[in-house]
Amino acid sequence: MVDEPTGLRHKEVQALCGFWLKQCPEGGLPLASDMEPADLRRWLPNLLIMHVHTDGEFFYSYYGRSLARAFGESRLGQTLNDLPEAVRDILRQEYEQVCRQRSPLHRVYTATFNGVKQTWERVVLPLSTDGQAIDKLLVAAYEL
Repeated sequence: MVDEPTGLRHKEVQALCGFWLKQCPEGGLPLASDMEPADLRRWLPNLLIMHVHTDGEFFYSYYGRSLARAFGESRLGQTLNDLPEAVRDILRQEYEQVCRQRSPLHRVYTATFNGVKQTWERVVLPLSTDGQAIDKLLVAAYEL
């Protein structure tokens, strides 16, 4: 059984995690096909979807408009390799951990974006196409 991340602060992160947990079959991970865009509508502006390629690379297959506005651009179609090294290394570690442990990851972080110091909460939720392999990551980020 997959446990919900603890210490969630933002109400939308809490709600998304609750929704994700309801999609989990007994002892398994949610199927990506069970999550319709309409089901995710309330979170779409603050979501990104990372596709996990078979060679271990991660690329952005969806990038919410609120995130694009907050971080200055959309990363749609890009890979982690397109990010600055320090950011890339942190995200790769997180995404690999979620894939390896088959469970969500949550963190709160403070950084400077566009010259403004901001604190964000993010959660990474694994998804599967076949019920076994993790091939997508649903990532939400909200400014606190």
